[in-house]
Amino acid sequence: MRRFSITVLVATMLHAIGCILAPPFEFAGARPACFFYAFISGIIGFPILFALVLLPLRAGLHRFMPYRTQRIYAIVAGMVLYALRAAVILARQLSDVPSLPFQHGYLAQWIFWSIFVIAITISFFWPFGTQSRTSSYDHAS
Repeated sequence: MRRFSITVLVATMLHAIGCILAPPFEFAGARPACFFYAFISGIIGFPILFALVLLPLRAGLHRFMPYRTQRIYAIVAGMVLYALRAAVILARQLSDVPSLPFQHGYLAQWIFWSIFVIAITISFFWPFGTQSRTSSYDHAS
């Protein structure tokens, strides 16, 4: 549960900071208000989203890849998360759907979501400490 909470906080901060980098802002006209609303929306939305995506992904990795190290799980999870997000962006980009003004174009989306997926993968899946050398089957949660 601690990793889940840390992941939600990391995602919320990245989202809030990403929303205030350059105008036009997504949630409000000024940086402080936009940061506040982006932070609140992240605290509300990311636990639901991550419960629907990260927890089943972790269970699926343990089910379909038993006896692997947690680093292998983290790498595969990162690739799966990036592939999911890339499919969404690529589908919109190839179908000529214009990005909204606050999205700052598709290049900015690719950059933001790449950083976001790496941060989420590290905070939720990457092993920290001495347990990283043992198989995750021994430490199943």
